[in-house]
Amino acid sequence: MLLLKGIRVQRWRLRECMHRLDTAGVQARRTGRLHRRVYNVMGPNHLWHIDTNHKLVRWRFVIVGGIDGFSRLITFLKCTDNNTSRTVLDCFFSGVAKYGIPNKVRSDKGLENVSVANYMLIQKGPNSMVTGKSTHNQRIERLWRDVYEGVLSYFYNLFYFMEDEGYLDPLKLTNLAALHFVFMDEINRKLQFWAEAWAGHRLRTVNSSPLSLWTSGQLQNAVGITEGEANLQDYGIEGYVDQNDVEEGERPIFGPLAHMISDQCRLDLTQQLIRCNTNFGIDYYLECLEVIERNN
Repeated sequence: MLLLKGIRVQRWRLRECMHRLDTAGVQARRTGRLHRRVYNVMGPNHLWHIDTNHKLVRWRFVIVGGIDGFSRLITFLKCTDNNTSRTVLDCFFSGVAKYGIPNKVRSDKGLENVSVANYMLIQKGPNSMVTGKSTHNQRIERLWRDVYEGVLSYFYNLFYFMEDEGYLDPLKLTNLAALHFVFMDEINRKLQFWAEAWAGHRLRTVNSSPLSLWTSGQLQNAVGITEGEANLQDYGIEGYVDQNDVEEGERPIFGPLAHMISDQCRLDLTQQLIRCNTNFGIDYYLECLEVIERNN
């Protein structure tokens, strides 16, 4: 703006003037500025980021996921009907069975992560579980955006359409039980297919795929070489971090819906109905709902 008015002045003179005229304002802006951190993890399995995604929680679907921080390889990704700590731990175990136990895990402070924290403390000792704000868990928060665009948005829009048409009431457990019976396996199939595609796709910033980074990283920085413990709360943080962001409230913990479908009801569903994907699965859902309501 000064140049447009024909005024030329050095930057250092402007800074000096601002300090003299508005010292309090300069200090306030310094306090509230965002700090950019560079992600620094030595290799694969040195740090996993875990979290639960609640984009479909209106219909009691919870996505539990974990990602290796170094390679961005998805270590586990599953849709469940609850967010208890036992369920999160079981999902974590599925990743451990495939990729081994990480040195450290970063998560938010949600109660659903308690069992994973206890397991890590037993297996890897103190400082193996790093907890903080969700905004500090960028590796998996960024992944959730891609998971939503690639998989969840389809079901999000479909379920809202079913509500608008009067087929689905999220406040009725029988409706949710039928919805889960029809769509749970389909969501998980799409998540697994997407995770496999993610492992092989090229990351623009490093010009390599997560699977290639994982493999090469295992040779160059195998687990066993440990990092220092300084600034543990900053470990695994990247990008711009607002020091003044507000902590989130506690997420409620809710249990599974399996009790809504008895063994006899499940038998009726498998024997009497033929699964079909016509009309986006809505017709099959309505048939299942009729059987479930009849058995309740």
